[in-house]
Amino acid sequence: MLNLLKTPFLILIGLLGLVVLPARAQQPRLPLDSVLRNVRQANPALRQYDARARAKDAAVAGASTWEPPKISAGYWMTPYNQRPIKEMNNGQGMGMQMVSVEQMLPNPAKQRAKRDYLASQAAVEQADQAASFNELRARARTLYYGRVVLEKKLKVLDESSELLDFLLKIAQARYPYNQTTLASIYQVQARVAQHGNDHARLYGQLRQHTIGLNTLMARDPEAEFAVDTLLPTSFAGPYPDTTALAARRSDVRRLDRSLAVVRLSQQVEASRRRPDFGVRYDHMNGIGNTPNQFSVMGMVTLPFAPWSAREYKANTAALGFEAQAVQQQRASLLNDAAGRISTLQSDLRVQREQLLNYEQGVLPALHKTYQVTLLAYQQNTAQLPAVVEALDAWLMARLQYLDTQYELMTLHVRYDQELEQ
Repeated sequence: MLNLLKTPFLILIGLLGLVVLPARAQQPRLPLDSVLRNVRQANPALRQYDARARAKDAAVAGASTWEPPKISAGYWMTPYNQRPIKEMNNGQGMGMQMVSVEQMLPNPAKQRAKRDYLASQAAVEQADQAASFNELRARARTLYYGRVVLEKKLKVLDESSELLDFLLKIAQARYPYNQTTLASIYQVQARVAQHGNDHARLYGQLRQHTIGLNTLMARDPEAEFAVDTLLPTSFAGPYPDTTALAARRSDVRRLDRSLAVVRLSQQVEASRRRPDFGVRYDHMNGIGNTPNQFSVMGMVTLPFAPWSAREYKANTAALGFEAQAVQQQRASLLNDAAGRISTLQSDLRVQREQLLNYEQGVLPALHKTYQVTLLAYQQNTAQLPAVVEALDAWLMARLQYLDTQYELMTLHVRYDQELEQ
């Protein structure tokens, strides 16, 4: 009798599969690595860092700039009143018309320090980009795994709905023979309607995950695609040491590069103690009997004078303390990351144990309970509510199993995010 009851149900499932599969085949399948590649290539939040890094690189060309030359012209050593002088010199005046050119020559050591400082800033933007991608990658993985689990939940819910419909048809066929009650039929109908609500809720969540993934990939939010429903089976490995952890994390690399920028900025301030040089040429065109003259002057600044050295000495000391702060921030970040990784490893072990209990104990037992209760109902030794209750318990356990599986994948994503792998 049980095999006869299963036959129409299996045929119905097969027909539904024929209807659903062509629609699915039209959707492009995007595995997780393709989603992550699209996020890396198209997400505008990552592309902005490329523009910022190019801006920092473009600024390096200005490190070798000289001060603009100074040109001046006018009268030099010319009397205000030329009349007495002209009377004494047969109408010839006195004085000079002067043209002056001045150019400061920058210290090469200062230019090298500034160039190194500007060139180091692009590396900070690149580290920021890597840290931002690590966050977006974790979000994409969480949404992707969430959609996979939601599709599995919908499949479980559809199977349960088909079984309820099958039980409802049996109950309606038995009712005229007083082999079931009207209340039991209404109970099954209510469960079928509740499954419809659950299906709508889960499908809405699935759409949210799809929109979230399309947004991360900078695609049309309503674009449809299929996902790979095979979840990864490899999980967290051994805990890395501090050196390996520092080499993996982009936020640590950002602090390392920020520390290098602070050190180079300190060198820029320290280079201000070096002198700058200059040259000045003056040409004087004499008026009247005054001969033409010229003047060539060399100049040097004295930045080591006490009244001019206070600023760069104070800035150099301040940047030294800033470097110490960055080092302490780096140590704090690694310490917090080590604690989070240890906690995640413990949580992963607990979640794997729970999944194993579901797979080996809870789900098989509830499935057998449903089968035994259904067989008893077919043999008129059990009532329909008992079958519905057993089916509902099996359904809830399967959904809870998928929730636990999603929690495990979320922990795995967070662990990979900490290790940036």
